[in-house]
Amino acid sequence: MDGSETLEMWARRAGFPTPLRPGEATRGWWNPETALAVRRTADSTWHVDIENRGSRTTEAVLETEEDANRFLLMRFGVLWRLEQGLEDCFPARADPSVVITEEGSVYSVRWNGRRAAIAGKRQAIRYSHVVDEPLALISARLMS
Repeated sequence: MDGSETLEMWARRAGFPTPLRPGEATRGWWNPETALAVRRTADSTWHVDIENRGSRTTEAVLETEEDANRFLLMRFGVLWRLEQGLEDCFPARADPSVVITEEGSVYSVRWNGRRAAIAGKRQAIRYSHVVDEPLALISARLMS
């Protein structure tokens, strides 16, 4: 299964059955109330946005499309696990090889010369555990 298929499978599991139309985002899925999407911005960063009833919030700003895909997959998986009544599969502490600092209204996540800005502390901690993992490994973690 390639990365696009993995993301689509998890989007459906998390209750986002419909892909966004081309041009609305690089990739994304929606349900009648909410959309989660990856968008490339003018400054060449990648944003993962959530849109609830027309109000869009950026959850993460990342340097690469692959990083954005990891974050999106993590978000879909966490939503699915909550719906299934499963415990969080990510440790409550950041991965020791990743540095997380609070910078204003976001959490800066730094690893291997890269960085991300993530709106929520718990999301930043979760993301620290998948920063360099292939989507297939993240998917397997979410199923455990």
